[in-house]
Amino acid sequence: MSKKPETNKDLKAENATENGISSSRRQFTKTGLLASPVLMSVVSRPVFGVGCLSNMLSGNLSEPDRGECNLGLSPGYWKEHPEAWPMAAGFKPDGTVPTSCNDCLAGNGHSTNWICNGGALFNSYFTTGPQDSLNRSMLEILCTEEGSDEFHIIAALLNAMTVPNYVLTVDQVKALWADPTLGGQIANFKAFLDSTWT
Repeated sequence: MSKKPETNKDLKAENATENGISSSRRQFTKTGLLASPVLMSVVSRPVFGVGCLSNMLSGNLSEPDRGECNLGLSPGYWKEHPEAWPMAAGFKPDGTVPTSCNDCLAGNGHSTNWICNGGALFNSYFTTGPQDSLNRSMLEILCTEEGSDEFHIIAALLNAMTVPNYVLTVDQVKALWADPTLGGQIANFKAFLDSTWT
């Protein structure tokens, strides 16, 4: 009788049992659930009808695996790692992929110019909600508009596209950009998004 090979799910369950709790869940608990009054004031349960965040906030123990969320990466990570993007972030003048924002900036201070070209345009991915009047790439916005709403929503989109079980889906990220309060359910757009990455 042959032994069935262990799947990733089996290994994950075994590892979680051995360690008590996975590091991503531990991190989420440490940053999110221990501050539940803050989190609950940022987002209420009905925001995401289905999904891991909704399940975790409701304390649904009947399907514990469904509530296992993974935190994403910060906007600072995404702007310094364009090679990790799921789409073309842009290209340096020599046609190579930039390895950081510095590869795309020339000059100093007020005379700094964006020299990279191409890349995923903000307006192509966020077709509802406020548009970028300069029709810039998402990398240019990340590199030049630090701390802005766009800076935050771009990181959320990249996380939703690349991080398995990220707190938000791509559609939820786009809906959040179209309505940053999601019908009055999110009190602080940036604080909510900051709580979804490490």
